[in-house]
Amino acid sequence: MKTFTASAALAAACLIGTLAPAAPAAAQSYEGQPVVELAFEGLKTLSEQTLRFYLGLEEGASVTAESLNAKVHLLWSRDLIDDITIATEAAPGGVSMRVAIVERPTLGAVEYQGLKRLQRSDINDRITRDAIRAREGDPLSEGELYRLKAAIEELYAEHGYRLAEAEYVVDEDLSGDKRVTFTVDEGDKVRIEDIDFEGNTVFSDGRLRWAMKKTKESGFVTKLLSKDVFEEAKFETDLDNVRTVYRKAGYKNLVIGDPKIEIKAMRPEAATSKEQQRRMVITVPVEEGQRWKLGEITIQGNEKFSDELLLGQFEKPKGGWLRSSVIDKGIEAVGEVYRNTGFLFARVDSELVERDGEVADLIVKVDEGDQYRVGRIEFQGNVKTKDKVIRRELGVQEGRILSSGALRNSILRIRQLEFFKINEDEPVAFDFDSEKKSVDLLLKGEEGSRTELLFGGGFSEVDGFFGQLQFRTRNFLGRGETVAVSLQSGRRQDVFDLSYSIPWWLDRPQNLGVQVFQRKLDYELLDGQNFFQDTKGGTLTYGRRLTLFTTLSASYTRFDSIDERSQFDGLNELVTQSFSRDVSTMRLLYGLDRRDSILTPTRGMRYQASVDYAGGVLGGSSNFVRPRAAFSLFKPVTSTRFTTVAAVNVETGFIEPFGGEDLFYNDRFYLGGESTLRGHRFRSIWVREKDGRTRVDQQGFPIGGDSFLQLNFEYQLLLGGPFRLLAFLDAANVFAKDQTISLEDLRRTSGFELRVNIAAFGAPLRFIWAQNLDAFADDRFDSFRFSVGAGF
Repeated sequence: MKTFTASAALAAACLIGTLAPAAPAAAQSYEGQPVVELAFEGLKTLSEQTLRFYLGLEEGASVTAESLNAKVHLLWSRDLIDDITIATEAAPGGVSMRVAIVERPTLGAVEYQGLKRLQRSDINDRITRDAIRAREGDPLSEGELYRLKAAIEELYAEHGYRLAEAEYVVDEDLSGDKRVTFTVDEGDKVRIEDIDFEGNTVFSDGRLRWAMKKTKESGFVTKLLSKDVFEEAKFETDLDNVRTVYRKAGYKNLVIGDPKIEIKAMRPEAATSKEQQRRMVITVPVEEGQRWKLGEITIQGNEKFSDELLLGQFEKPKGGWLRSSVIDKGIEAVGEVYRNTGFLFARVDSELVERDGEVADLIVKVDEGDQYRVGRIEFQGNVKTKDKVIRRELGVQEGRILSSGALRNSILRIRQLEFFKINEDEPVAFDFDSEKKSVDLLLKGEEGSRTELLFGGGFSEVDGFFGQLQFRTRNFLGRGETVAVSLQSGRRQDVFDLSYSIPWWLDRPQNLGVQVFQRKLDYELLDGQNFFQDTKGGTLTYGRRLTLFTTLSASYTRFDSIDERSQFDGLNELVTQSFSRDVSTMRLLYGLDRRDSILTPTRGMRYQASVDYAGGVLGGSSNFVRPRAAFSLFKPVTSTRFTTVAAVNVETGFIEPFGGEDLFYNDRFYLGGESTLRGHRFRSIWVREKDGRTRVDQQGFPIGGDSFLQLNFEYQLLLGGPFRLLAFLDAANVFAKDQTISLEDLRRTSGFELRVNIAAFGAPLRFIWAQNLDAFADDRFDSFRFSVGAGF
């Protein structure tokens, strides 16, 4: 009897060595003989039919050593068995064969103990990514279990737990399947104590550490932002940032060696690892190399555009050095020239050719490709909004050459509409026709909140506590028109306001608006001084869109006003002054708005410049000219764990009377309130002398300014959903004509603000805590305020 054995204790190569040599010996007696008897032993979960299939054995079929050896290898590769023994002996008419196997056990259960910082789903995702065969139902493999152990420890290391250890034990359940239990000791998170550079002479360690945006030494802020924990992918990104610093200065051959990472105990004498306070020290070796100059720039492959036009996209680098920023911006600008003229698939590559004297010439290689035009433009998701309302905001048109820049601007412009929300993941679907050289565009989105019906109450700096009934639709009948009616009654202010605005009057890029209003305002300045104003009037506005984001408008406002102010004199008697006047004002306004959202911007800028002309040929009892300008900028700072946004706002203006008249007190500038200088009450910032004393008029009332300057700085933390947390610094003041506008004389406040954007209100709820950094004894200041209204 001849026996061939394969064991799971042997590698596949050993299997070949064990089984294959024995087969020729058996072949001397049984090669080509038919199998007359076939038996199987050791079957538990596998069926006899399965083994017959893999081994190719059937009664009556002839056997050869070569085919049997190949079939055993096939069965082995399926991870179904741990051992196999094939015994043969002569039998009447052929061969009798007995196949004995030991089945490979399967994983009946995989359990994890000690998981706190990770979820089981995190481990399952890593198992899928690395194709580890260690799920329930998979064959048991010590090699795969060890891979899973290493993957768990690697996953912890990526989250900063570099001391985490995973162990596993295998036992058998009642059904005979194997149960694997992984026990994890997570250890403590290892934070970065120090990041050092070796070999750097051009830039200091501090400058290079500053370039590393995602990997920082441990500190209060970096710990809060989880930037003091080593993560391989983020660290590699930061090393690229270090390379960028050098390449921007002309060091193109910088070499960064393998970083040295050490775990050191800050208190090695402590008994436990936690008390030892283990920290990470990273040492990064660099070889700076020589500084290179930029030589000649040549263009290759361009046919549609001249060398002069494309070379004009490159700035002259400062000092003539080979600055990567200049090259990258130039390459991108050349690509934009092509993409903005329909060459959507144009490729622009660059090559540096070194020559003597540390000079490198730049060769720009262009593959222009085909020029595409716009085919059809269609819209998806606009159930109520008419197609033309969205189409008219586009900077691209059917049949025209497709400009990628104009398409990007069009998407931004649609976002600003607010009532149609563009799809953030895939705003535009492209359908290219390579034969016609055209591309169909499908703009995707959904209807946003267009109608606001608000009945309730609230509190604001201007109004105090108030009741309100408001109706506003920003997309009336799906035509993009705005209709608004507002009724409000409060302790300080009563308002009736009715307005109607057409953004595309006569289907042209021009807007027309009309507004009628009545407002009663009652507020207090200094103790015992009250002001009352009752205003009735209306405004007519006509504007013209100059580009997608710029407008020029003219508005005429006419109102009648009754103004009263009262105070107690030295004899404690109430003295009241009453004025009745009519004001006729024309305002010219130029505006540029590239913010990604009107209500909740995260990027972009806005600029406005206006001039009010009152009286004169327009009539009325007030004669003045009042120019104003405002600039706001929003820029994302981080977008990792939380998105943060830096925002700045600058406003200024002055007023000048004419016709030999003095300014009416209510036409001057007063600041204070959540839209100007947070913490200070509404209109409580007036002109002061250098020593801080309030400047008053002949009747003892505070005087407003002939000019003002306002600065607002915010660092916004987007908490998810409608919530934003802001840290702010406000600086502003008003100035009399005999005073010089000075940054030193600005009143300052700082603090925090929580904003909750509720669509039904049309403006966010604002919870403001402020501190007065330049306090005077008679300041009207509130540390905490709640209000409803937009920021700058």
